[in-house]
Amino acid sequence: MNINQRTMFQSGAILCALFSVVGDLTAATNGFVAPLFRGTANSQFGYWETFTVAQGEPGNAADQPDATTGAKLYQTDTNAFLTGGGNIYNMATSSFKLADATPFELGTVVLQTRTIGSELDYSSVSLVYTNDGGTHLLAPLFREELNRASGQGYSVSSLWQWDLSGLRASNYALVFYAGGSSLSFDALTLDVADTFSPVYPRQPFHLKAIPASLARWMYPFNANPASRPVASVYGALGSNPDFDSRDAQFLLGWRTTNSIPAGLGSTNYLVRRARVTLTIASDKQYTYTGALRDFRTYFPTNDPRYVPPTSQSCPVELFGAGFRGGFVATNYPQDGPWAVDPAGGYYSNRVAYAAGFDTRGVLVDVSNNVGDNGTNEITGAFEVAPFAVGQSAEIEPGQLMPVGSQLTFELNLADPLIYEYTQKGLNEGNLSFMVSSLVGASFSGPGTYPSFYTIFSPLASADQYPVIDLEGAIVRSEVDGDNDGLPDDWENYYFGSLLPDANSDPDGDGASNAAEYRAGTQPAVAGSVVRWLAIERQAGVTELRFSATPNATGAIQWSEDLKRWQNIDNPAISYTSAWLEKTRSEPTYPAPVYRVWRDDTATNSSRFYRLGNP
Repeated sequence: MNINQRTMFQSGAILCALFSVVGDLTAATNGFVAPLFRGTANSQFGYWETFTVAQGEPGNAADQPDATTGAKLYQTDTNAFLTGGGNIYNMATSSFKLADATPFELGTVVLQTRTIGSELDYSSVSLVYTNDGGTHLLAPLFREELNRASGQGYSVSSLWQWDLSGLRASNYALVFYAGGSSLSFDALTLDVADTFSPVYPRQPFHLKAIPASLARWMYPFNANPASRPVASVYGALGSNPDFDSRDAQFLLGWRTTNSIPAGLGSTNYLVRRARVTLTIASDKQYTYTGALRDFRTYFPTNDPRYVPPTSQSCPVELFGAGFRGGFVATNYPQDGPWAVDPAGGYYSNRVAYAAGFDTRGVLVDVSNNVGDNGTNEITGAFEVAPFAVGQSAEIEPGQLMPVGSQLTFELNLADPLIYEYTQKGLNEGNLSFMVSSLVGASFSGPGTYPSFYTIFSPLASADQYPVIDLEGAIVRSEVDGDNDGLPDDWENYYFGSLLPDANSDPDGDGASNAAEYRAGTQPAVAGSVVRWLAIERQAGVTELRFSATPNATGAIQWSEDLKRWQNIDNPAISYTSAWLEKTRSEPTYPAPVYRVWRDDTATNSSRFYRLGNP
């Protein structure tokens, strides 16, 4: 067993940490990949391996079999010449243009190149297209480094992708330059199609404004769950026993398998951003606030636990979605039932419910986290950390939100439990969330609660539907073109190249890249590392606190002589944070989440602990 170098000495105990995380496409010639749309209707393809024209006209047509594109590659610097192997070599600085016109409007363009010696100026790669509005320059969605091998300089394969959907373009040119002298241009492929088709895997992926595939108002009197144009969210606080605290909720779901393959294992999905955007359908009804409120601020003022709020406005919050009654996220339909028991009431009867993590790290129903009336709760009140709080870039706090204004929900991916929830959703091919608020519902006058457009609204445009933006990467653990023990996708995601090696520690936190890959931590962020945080002993109990990571597995071990180590079977570990514990005077978010284990069996004055693989 290897022990992490980071240690802590405190209270006579040595704490050594090691954490592990349970973590198909094989590179072809030059490391290039074949997009799934290659060969489909209204697509074109070309492969250049041997060039015959060093510069200028007539350019180089694709020379490998099965080419369907008429595109030609031009090198415009007059100092270039051809090598014996058919490469374009230039002791000066090369400049390239790959141009064509298609018989269909473009949706996708994918360029792959291989160079030897000096590298391309990757920031120079762009696409120029013409349409009715004139000539335009379009940057790529991303660059992925497919392969890197050392030699005389580096031999590097790269992939770029563009999305031209809706731009009405068919005339285009790809332009790019060498980053310096002595570049040998070795090979390229070009794929274009009439619709946007993400490369699998498109690395890193960036899905923009994807409309929800499910938008269900979770309210018991929703007569038409399959087609309701708007969905409201509000609470029902007080002593009435017939309602949940979070009364009307809004269920949203996205099937992600059209863009991101499912079933690769949760840890193989890296997520940089997950953002949900909702559009207000009610005009100047809801008073905006983007600030969290302590759950105690919702109690009656005569409750001894009551805390005065800084604002009377209530935020709109995004949670995970939990299911019961035999349903899960992947099988709950748009017109699914509201209740497990149609004759039952509220309180654990919802089929789909707002879900958050408790202090055991378990996803639980938070529909009644405030309780019924603060002093005589039907369910005991408890604090919850929402996945995100709705923010507005256009409305000031305290103002009424007009119709058409939007709330954005940036998932708190700094919380490892929320991050893990997102990873699991992508692995299942379905991301589900629940929108909720504790704002009071007023039915005898102007409403006070927000309503949002659903995917069934005839008044909403496509960008006003509930949409999600996702940025991240898929890690193919078996693809390691530079044979350094780190998956290429992982390196590209965190570093943008394959240069780092497994033993380096670029963020200086004491954990190598290999250790951070196994632990699921971020190798370029010094604060993202598995470490012991604190050890305290009181009344015969030793409490150990250590950092939490998504999908973490491992055994807690102890020893009294540093020779014989004992595993703790099924340790009762708590997940908590300063925000949930309310140890600060003001709630803050996001808050660091950490794990807690309490050892009540130690009798020796000195006991040693470590985390490791069982």
